[in-house]
Amino acid sequence: MIPRTGFLRRRLEAALILLAAWLLAGRNVPRAGVVSRRDNNDMGYMAENLEAIADRIKRQYP
Repeated sequence: MIPRTGFLRRRLEAALILLAAWLLAGRNVPRAGVVSRRDNNDMGYMAENLEAIADRIKRQYP
């Protein structure tokens, strides 16, 4: 069961967001046959944004 508020909730949400960022960054393969260069670059930027969001969640949005 996931608590609605608190330390554990923030850490769990941040961990899931970091997992999504890791998956997006992992798709950053040079000359991928199925992903265009533009989409590949966009996924890298999304991963950076998600990491920043996870950091803010961990620190309770200072």
